[in-house]
Amino acid sequence: MKWLCIVLCCLLFIAGIFVGKGIYSSSSKVKTESSVLLERFKEVFKLVFVEASFSELYNQKDYYWLDISPFRKSAIIRIQAKVTAGVNMDSSKISLDELNKTIRLQFDPQPVILYMEHSLDYYDLQQGTFNSFSSSELTDLEGRAKELIRVKAAQSDLLLRAASKRDEMIKILNQFVQSIGWKLVVIDSVKNVELQTLKQ
Repeated sequence: MKWLCIVLCCLLFIAGIFVGKGIYSSSSKVKTESSVLLERFKEVFKLVFVEASFSELYNQKDYYWLDISPFRKSAIIRIQAKVTAGVNMDSSKISLDELNKTIRLQFDPQPVILYMEHSLDYYDLQQGTFNSFSSSELTDLEGRAKELIRVKAAQSDLLLRAASKRDEMIKILNQFVQSIGWKLVVIDSVKNVELQTLKQ
């Protein structure tokens, strides 16, 4: 009878701990705070002329000593990207000469890759027993895959298409300015020369 009372008291004590813990956890409140700090605003003016989609498979393999499974690691990354090209007008300048009815537009007309939205996923990732990828290696691998897309985009006709669209925009702008009796002069701010597109 004495042992039964001791066991019963122990069970009641343990049950009390669990009940008390449950009441405490249900009554406890978690408070989360977040702060968004605005560092700076930057005004940008970019004209997007062309958008292209790219898809590439980036393959890397290396091994220690022997090219067999335990010593080899390989990765195939599939990268899909949407690349936009156009003209960066951040440093553009516009001046009006009312006496001579002339508008001077000065900017860098060289088309550049403005934005690149991309997504990465591992098409195939194999690691050996004695040779595996570290987190820094995977980050570096993803960076090289992204750079591959940027190079492919620059080597394509994307920038040529953007230049063609830029010329179309200037011609339309010139026609509009002429329709109101003014003259448009477009200056290449890098070479400091008038663009030839308006002289053709």
